[in-house]
Amino acid sequence: MSRIYKLATIAMILMLPMLIYYPYEALSWNLELSFLDPGRWTRNDRWVHPDAQIAFSTRIVFFCLWLVPVILGWFAYLVGFSLLWLLRSGAVFDLRIADRLVWMGLLIAGSACTSLFAGALSPMIRSWHNPEGPLPLRFWYDSGNIGLAFSGLAFFFLGIVMREAIKIARENEEFV
Repeated sequence: MSRIYKLATIAMILMLPMLIYYPYEALSWNLELSFLDPGRWTRNDRWVHPDAQIAFSTRIVFFCLWLVPVILGWFAYLVGFSLLWLLRSGAVFDLRIADRLVWMGLLIAGSACTSLFAGALSPMIRSWHNPEGPLPLRFWYDSGNIGLAFSGLAFFFLGIVMREAIKIARENEEFV
């Protein structure tokens, strides 16, 4: 049990900076593109006409579109941190651990899938104000996000299996 305590503590220490760095890194380019440097939207961009006048509402839509995967990812980090907190406190084969694995998996997969969706919509949103009209919806493929979605599903299934195993173990204890 002391090994689990030590490993969970080390993992929590390593995860703490990521709880701050992840949203900062994930939002920095989006904040700059959407609000802090308005000219960047039309500068050296293959999707946006250089003379396009970008409405503030378009910038808000674009920012919010990319905000969803960041929020889901950050909540996945928080759920992972709370899972480590439970492990550190000695709750190893507990339904709370299984529930957190399920939630962490769903949040990771949700973050990855919404990131793929945001990438597909980005060219269309950024080109809304082009003189020739917006670009069509595009399929945006990122192998990192696809792998992350499958990893999230793996955590989800692991949590479901663990939940059922704990329930079966408790039912068997009642018979003995």
